Amino acid sequence: MLKSFFRLIRWPNLLIVALTQYFLYHYLLVPAFKAAKLSAILDYRHFSLLVLTTVLITAGGYIINDLTDFRIDLINKPHKVIINRAFKIQTVYWMYFCLNFIGFLVALYLALYVRNLPLVNIFPVAVAALFMYSLRLKKEPLIGNLLIAAFCAGVAGIVWFAERKAFVALTYRLPESAAYIQQLFVFYLLFAFLSTVFREIVKDIEDMEGDGVGNYRTLPLVIGAEKSKWVAMAFALLLALTLSYMLVLNQQSWGWEALVFAIGFIYLPLVIANYLLIRAKNKQQIRQVSHLAKFIMLSGILLLLILVLS
Repeated sequence: MLKSFFRLIRWPNLLIVALTQYFLYHYLLVPAFKAAKLSAILDYRHFSLLVLTTVLITAGGYIINDLTDFRIDLINKPHKVIINRAFKIQTVYWMYFCLNFIGFLVALYLALYVRNLPLVNIFPVAVAALFMYSLRLKKEPLIGNLLIAAFCAGVAGIVWFAERKAFVALTYRLPESAAYIQQLFVFYLLFAFLSTVFREIVKDIEDMEGDGVGNYRTLPLVIGAEKSKWVAMAFALLLALTLSYMLVLNQQSWGWEALVFAIGFIYLPLVIANYLLIRAKNKQQIRQVSHLAKFIMLSGILLLLILVLS
């Protein structure tokens, strides 16, 4: 039962979310604040609560997505369906409600802690956006893909936003350090956004059969699979150009490790993924591209780790 629950909330993805936020806070922001003799707005205990809130929002998003996609998933991925097998639908709805309720209480506490109560509105807005995505937006061409990509980028963005006051102070005390940190955040936000859009479009191509039964209007169902492949490759090209720009801009400071890693773990898989995407003729071949896209997304996090630790 517990194993099924963790599968339902996609625990590996939640772990990546938590580790990404801790990494950005502990290895990027906190050392810069200490060097400038500043204190972070959130200490480790309260930052952990922020991470918990993000994880709960994400877990709730996965659950409501599975609830609204239940019948479609029986066609697209029947072997992964948990609802009405491990848990009844009513039970899953209660899980969704409980996760969101706990998350809201934690968000309310954090807003009171930083003495900025309006910040608590971020939580219901995020939950409502994911609910609307699951209910309606994912059925429309591209808009749902862009929303999910924005949420993936927001995993890092919320860390920067939470420490914005301390970061502003940092820009006055150590402007060069602040500028570099800002550059890394912007780079990763763009990387996360573009790589997610690429994978989401590929997944829509993979799920065309079930989505068509559900009367969805995803991009492949509106313009066709072949044209959608070109749209996906356009985002892949933007991703490659973004990374190339950052490598050229920081060719002296980033070092050879970053270049070698980018070539072997991002550029090469990106080329292979697009080659396979063009040649893909069936669902299994598209799934291979989807797996490669996820690998590229993870490689972006590892590249960020290399840049900060070096």
